[in-house]
Amino acid sequence: MRPEINQSIVFTYCDDLEIASRFFKETMELEFVVDQGACHIYRLTELSYLGVCCLPDRPRSQVGVMITIVSSDVDGWHKFLTSKGVKYIKEPTHSEQFSVYSSLFVSPHGYRIEIQNFDDANWHQKTL
Repeated sequence: MRPEINQSIVFTYCDDLEIASRFFKETMELEFVVDQGACHIYRLTELSYLGVCCLPDRPRSQVGVMITIVSSDVDGWHKFLTSKGVKYIKEPTHSEQFSVYSSLFVSPHGYRIEIQNFDDANWHQKTL
């Protein structure tokens, strides 16, 4: 039997923890939950978290990494973040291919962040 999974944390890396952390805390207004010194952890949902770390031996590339935040209010996030100066690289649009409505911007520490809503609200309850 597979062991239990209790929560999820996605860690990203940066050269300047203050700048990256300020973006999540002040711009995105995520709840700051843990200060590990070189890493800061923010709550996304009750069971999911986003961390940012400044470590000398960290991965140096953001290529191929995208953080996706699922929200029923993609337009609300767009309005909220653009009012704070966030520049989007993809305005909110619908994708027939993926059956989602989403938008995309790049964080100050170089990670692509997508705000997305699935067309099917029960997408996570389906089995293959």
